[in-house]
Amino acid sequence: MQFVRHGPDSPERLLQAHEDGKVVLFCGAGISYPAQRPNFAGLVNRLDQELSVTPYPVQRFAIKAGPFDTAIGLLEADLMGGRQAVRRSIATILKPKLDAPNATATHKALLTLVKNRKLGRMSWRYSVDLSMI
Repeated sequence: MQFVRHGPDSPERLLQAHEDGKVVLFCGAGISYPAQRPNFAGLVNRLDQELSVTPYPVQRFAIKAGPFDTAIGLLEADLMGGRQAVRRSIATILKPKLDAPNATATHKALLTLVKNRKLGRMSWRYSVDLSMI
């Protein structure tokens, strides 16, 4: 079954599991693109810019290879004020632009899906405060 013209065909088993409340959605950072929030790589790059840091070779390798949580951990360990400074910057960078067009449209759609279809759980890597929606 297709829900969107030219969209993917959803298997009947998945639809039935959804109706039975047995589906868990895992949403990545892309769900927040409309709110102009960066993906994980963009977050690491913006942290380096905001904190005026030039990554050293091990950090550059972690960024290039993709374990961005490792890159952030290395930054926290290397920076004066470490974890607190990095976490404050992360909070600033991840503040959503709620006035952007369709900033919360995907979040609202997922919440509607959960509410209307008895979907049991949802997980966002990082997301907006749901009380803002």
